[in-house]
Amino acid sequence: MRKLPRSLRFYVAASTLYAAVVFFAVQFIYTFQLTQSGLLVAQRDGGNVLSSIQIVSFIVWLGISLIAAAVMHRLATALAGAKTAEEEAKTAGEQKEQELGSIFGLSAAIAGPLDLEQIGSYFVAAIRGALPAEMTLALIVYDDVLEAFRTVATDGPRSAALREKSYSSVALPAVVRMRVIDHRQSLLLVDDEAHRDMWKKVVEELPALGTAKSFAALPLISRERLVGALLLIGEGTGDLIADKVQLPMIMGQYVAGSIHSALSVKEAEARAEREALANRVAQRARASLDPEEILRGTVEELAKVLDVSRALVCTGATEDDLAVSYEWDATGVAPVGIGAKHVPVARLAARLGRTIIVTDVRKDRRFTDPRATEDFISQDVVAAAATPIRVGGQLAGALSFSQVDRSREWTADDVRLIEAVAQELRVAITAAEAFERQRAAVVELERLNRAKSDFVSIVSHEFRTPLTGIQGFSEMMASEELTIDEMREYAGDINKDAHRLNRMITEMLDLDKMESGRMQLHRERLDLNAVISDAVDRVRPNAPQHPVSLRLDPLVGEMNGDRDKLIQVMANLLSNAVKYSPKGGEIVVSSRAEGGAAHIVVRDHGMGIPEASLETIFERYGRVESPETRHIQGTGLGLPIVRQIVHLHGGTVWAESSVGEGSVFHVTLPRTVAGTAAAEAAS
Repeated sequence: MRKLPRSLRFYVAASTLYAAVVFFAVQFIYTFQLTQSGLLVAQRDGGNVLSSIQIVSFIVWLGISLIAAAVMHRLATALAGAKTAEEEAKTAGEQKEQELGSIFGLSAAIAGPLDLEQIGSYFVAAIRGALPAEMTLALIVYDDVLEAFRTVATDGPRSAALREKSYSSVALPAVVRMRVIDHRQSLLLVDDEAHRDMWKKVVEELPALGTAKSFAALPLISRERLVGALLLIGEGTGDLIADKVQLPMIMGQYVAGSIHSALSVKEAEARAEREALANRVAQRARASLDPEEILRGTVEELAKVLDVSRALVCTGATEDDLAVSYEWDATGVAPVGIGAKHVPVARLAARLGRTIIVTDVRKDRRFTDPRATEDFISQDVVAAAATPIRVGGQLAGALSFSQVDRSREWTADDVRLIEAVAQELRVAITAAEAFERQRAAVVELERLNRAKSDFVSIVSHEFRTPLTGIQGFSEMMASEELTIDEMREYAGDINKDAHRLNRMITEMLDLDKMESGRMQLHRERLDLNAVISDAVDRVRPNAPQHPVSLRLDPLVGEMNGDRDKLIQVMANLLSNAVKYSPKGGEIVVSSRAEGGAAHIVVRDHGMGIPEASLETIFERYGRVESPETRHIQGTGLGLPIVRQIVHLHGGTVWAESSVGEGSVFHVTLPRTVAGTAAAEAAS
């Protein structure tokens, strides 16, 4: 049916023409009939009146025709509008049915268990028909662990630039990150000219847009979780107005639920694998409390599961202290080396307190900044991942994994697996360390128990000897008839044994005071060489077989110290030199100035000390037990007292010896004011 004209002019012209034709035709017929009847001749004198009547009639007829034309125009317009509305309604209904069919078809297609790629292909096939052929679309899935997007399906002219791409959320355009990720709202740029500044920034950060004219990023949300986004790229201005993105938004929400389910299934499978590996770590930890064995088995297994080139366990209480304590390398990979501290990814993880992943160090600004030369990664490392290990809230180390032959897109499953194993490893290491502390405590208790037994044995022997003398001489004096000289001799022996007994008790009490910090030094300005000479003079009468030589440096000069305690130091060292040189031999005592310190040396030519005992002889009751020393009297407290007194003065003491050749004891004491002040603070 031909559409009716809608022009009012047409209807006016047609009506005017129709009115004129009809009027003149009627007028002609009317005049002809009047002429035939003879009426017109009879009334010829009244022609003006007749003409006036005819003109008036024509005007009236013309007016009626114009009114009829206006009515017909309105009627035609109404009929045309009704027809157009009917056709539009029919078209809209067909389009709606088509859209509903696409939605129901997509819903049916993705109803079953599918992986992300299958979901993406069904989605693209369903939505392609509702979009212009020149429009590019891409379905990207969001990984909230890696904070990155991955393209799972794309179609359109620009699909090659988007296919199989990954986008870190921090690398996306700022406006996309803020609107889509942070606020979960749609971003719609209808016209590149209308949003010129924003469009320029978006194209710089997302080169795939190129010369496109419009762009849309629609978030896909399921159960309050952002699971992905739909990207639409239009080649023409206005291709992506709000009405045209309604269907993609609706279909996007349908597919969001399916993506969420696929992600949940994948996460559940990965969680099961992680738990299985974590259980093996826990079982290994229960089977062995050796931290080295736990690390070796766990790290090697995890490295093989992740298919990496290198795995490192770094230990340290701070970021700067981190050093490699265990290393696993794949075949053909050069080792970093135990003790290496060049572990920048592990250090970054320790600094930030979270897992760090590096896809390609050659493109990562964190490791290519020339201003941060200390963080350059070795040339063989291309990709890396690291997570910190914390024990009791404090940094204990880090796990680091490297890929040396290629870049790598670390997945969320990789990150979760690394973190899960690090967690179990932390528990295992904690248990192993607790066991080690318990074992050390048991060893210490055993040592203390032996020390206690040694103390009882030594004290009972050393105390019994003078007590036996005192008891024997006193009984003889009480029961026998003795001369005055004999009485004096026995009294002298009793007095000597009493002094010896008193000295041993005093030594034990003094050592306890020194070790507990209760010993006070009575400092005075003294000549150290004079103190040494005084001590030698006291020892000489009791060691006739041991000539004592003095080689004193006059530059030693004076120092602040406790005279009695320093004489005790020298007396103990000289007494040891005499006791452990039973065959006699020269004893040489020397002093020399060394900067701000005085160095004292006591050398003998006795039986010597085994190398393994050079440190233990300075411990309480730390005597050298051998057949040659069994008859030598002593409590094993002399050298510990020497060390304590020297330390209280801010100095050091050590021994050098060769078995059968003699021993050399070294003592250094500070002579300067600063050294004296430091010693006083320490005491």
